[in-house]
Amino acid sequence: MQPIILLGVAVAAVALIGTGFLADPWNQFDLWVQQLGWGENKLMAPISHATVDLEVKKIVNDNETPDLFADDYFDNVIQSCSFHSADDIPGIPEEATPINDGLIICKMLDDRELAIAEGKLTIPGGYDSSDHLFVPIQQCITPEGVVETTDGSPANCLDVQAPIHHVKLVVEAPLWEMQ
Repeated sequence: MQPIILLGVAVAAVALIGTGFLADPWNQFDLWVQQLGWGENKLMAPISHATVDLEVKKIVNDNETPDLFADDYFDNVIQSCSFHSADDIPGIPEEATPINDGLIICKMLDDRELAIAEGKLTIPGGYDSSDHLFVPIQQCITPEGVVETTDGSPANCLDVQAPIHHVKLVVEAPLWEMQ
């Protein structure tokens, strides 16, 4: 019995070490962790399909350059991702102890697959199918650096002409344990 356990530990160690340095933000691979742990349930995708739209808003840009027109002008910026799915995501039952709230993350990637903007929305009560949720873009990477809000409001920094090549959606269902 002991050699089987040691063999299992060795296989798990090789699987974990073989994935590389996971903290590096520039890694270009997806890691699927299903069936990696002992006695754990498989991680299941909480939804099978989703529709994502980008919400564009006009914001007033104060004209602070005296050589140009004296009037203020508008910028069109991407403020949020509109999320919609036909699948339900169950919320945390009242009799359960929450482990982690559900989460929807919307990432906008450039042509090199690097994130240039991101927003997230927690869904502790789950998600009812056909609801439209708006995930505010709260962090953008601009030539001046990272622009980030902490109050849940949009960052107003992603111009609609930004070089967005892909939109990646990450959906996590809430986790809990029964008492």
